[in-house]
Amino acid sequence: MSRKAKFSADLPARVTVLGFARSGRALTEALVERGLEVVVVDDKSADEVEGWRDYEERGVRFFLGGRTDDALDGSGWLALSPGVPPTHPLVAAARRRGLAVLSEFEIAWRIAEEEEATGENRWVGVTGTNGKSTTTAWIAEILRFGPRAVALAGNIGAPLSGFLSERGPRDFVCELSSFQLETIERFRPHVAVLTNVTPDHLDRYPGFEEYAAAKERIFVNQVGDDFAVVNADDPIARNARTLARRVPFSRRAPAPGGTWCERGRLYSEVRGTRREVLPADRLSLSGAHNLENALAALAAAECLDASASAIEKGLTGFRGLPHRTETVAERSGVTWVNDSKGTNVDATAKSLEGRAPRSVLLILGGRDKHGDFSRLIGPVTHAARMVLTIGEAAPVIEAALAGTARIERLGTMERAVARAAELARPGDTVLLSPACASFDQYRNFEERGSHFTALVRQFAERDLTPIGDQTPGGSRNGS
Repeated sequence: MSRKAKFSADLPARVTVLGFARSGRALTEALVERGLEVVVVDDKSADEVEGWRDYEERGVRFFLGGRTDDALDGSGWLALSPGVPPTHPLVAAARRRGLAVLSEFEIAWRIAEEEEATGENRWVGVTGTNGKSTTTAWIAEILRFGPRAVALAGNIGAPLSGFLSERGPRDFVCELSSFQLETIERFRPHVAVLTNVTPDHLDRYPGFEEYAAAKERIFVNQVGDDFAVVNADDPIARNARTLARRVPFSRRAPAPGGTWCERGRLYSEVRGTRREVLPADRLSLSGAHNLENALAALAAAECLDASASAIEKGLTGFRGLPHRTETVAERSGVTWVNDSKGTNVDATAKSLEGRAPRSVLLILGGRDKHGDFSRLIGPVTHAARMVLTIGEAAPVIEAALAGTARIERLGTMERAVARAAELARPGDTVLLSPACASFDQYRNFEERGSHFTALVRQFAERDLTPIGDQTPGGSRNGS
């Protein structure tokens, strides 16, 4: 398909939407606006699903509380919200009927492409185990200094469907999870970025190979005049199959045809000629993991012919995202860092990288995603003098890290922050980087990070005097 070819979304007359959270709600709105019949299925009860009666008044049929009945009758597609597992009974039923099972993102992309008559949208897709949110936002930040409108969408928190009421050519910069990539069919990004692939979500996938294969699907529809930006330091990303032009990035060695860091300076050869971009110490975010993110963002921006001025402004001015190695307080010589987005072992290892020996009080734990916590032995032994465990995974973490540092089981965030405040001394960093999902005690990693930040700031206001056990409204014991 050429860039400017007329695209057909092939929308059916009726769509069944499975899941009525943020993405499902946005897709339902977009489909209703376009005159389609919509059926919504959600396993939550009517009392737990917000706003559904407003849509029922607009003709949307709802099956709530586990009912499915005839929810698929007459539908051409089953649309999945990102958090719905492929093992859901309705997914199996749809496949038995021969219905297309598509992600909210795939459907929204089809609509956007059909309705942009000039064919001038540009699409950037970013995936990977770690760094994808920061990289996605960093690319968007660079492109915002250019002449085109920019939409930041996808797994980063803004459903693509929510942008369909706007018209005109744009640069769509989209974060895509492995869950979303499982159910794409035609999505073709002009620039696809794979930051890295390390073990994660092994509670959902049979093994690492299946998880890696889902990530690699970001390249499946690309052709020779597209770009595949891949991490040359990561063996899975480096060897990913693609028909697109491969653009490597590396923080360890020169990457011909791509971007790299050498002797403390960033270089690019994406446009055929090697050029020095800027010194690495001018990047707005520090740390080895953010150097990788910056190189990936630089490569993507170069593929889209961003100006040198836009690249410099974006790389040096981007302030980062909440809950991603975010410094939330500095008091009495102690730095408190919220890395609640560190939901897997590799993310936590990278967050520890480069920190002073035995300077970290590390808060670990939550819901185990079947990660190999023994891979933290080296980083924890080097950087941490204390590990404070919380949540369901505490016993597994403690067994894996025995002998690395002093370990205490605190159970809750309140107790962990209070204990860290007692033990921290000038020069220390208290780091929340849980290496686990949040769903044992919180709705999501954002709520977990916000709770940590609120507790820390209350401590800071009281000069880090413990404040006792507190519970965030309506969040504890959540799913």
